[in-house]
Amino acid sequence: MDWNGVLKRLDPFAKGSWFIYLSGSILLFFSAKLTENISRREWFLLFGMVGFYGWMANVILFFILDFMDSGDSSIGGLPDIFMFVIGPVSIAILFLNRYNTPTKLIRVLLFSLLSLLIEYILGKLGFLKLKNWKPYYSIPFYLILFAIILPWTLKLIRK
Repeated sequence: MDWNGVLKRLDPFAKGSWFIYLSGSILLFFSAKLTENISRREWFLLFGMVGFYGWMANVILFFILDFMDSGDSSIGGLPDIFMFVIGPVSIAILFLNRYNTPTKLIRVLLFSLLSLLIEYILGKLGFLKLKNWKPYYSIPFYLILFAIILPWTLKLIRK
């Protein structure tokens, strides 16, 4: 077995991937430790469902519509798992942990801004390569995600 080939295929050292690993690990840690309103069962179910949403967004935006690329676009390696699964799932769980508070709108706006900031940083670091996309195009998607899709997902899980 050629380990260099395996490492190349995983693309673990793609440009800017250090930010994905660092932020994804921190977010994952906090989502596992600071969620008193999300049960372990809900945490695992959210992980699977939101992870699925992330991969679907990846397939649609990166492959079907070809709006952007990440890392080595011909590989789709380890950093992509952090970018499309670990990071989004962790952010979603942290968001949903305190969703039913009087500050729903503020939380929706803050988490949308955080997601937009992470997307912007990944672009500046060279990991995310935008083709026919501008970062501000993501704003309505983040608002819909945090205001409608994620709360609906949690409600579905709790039924």
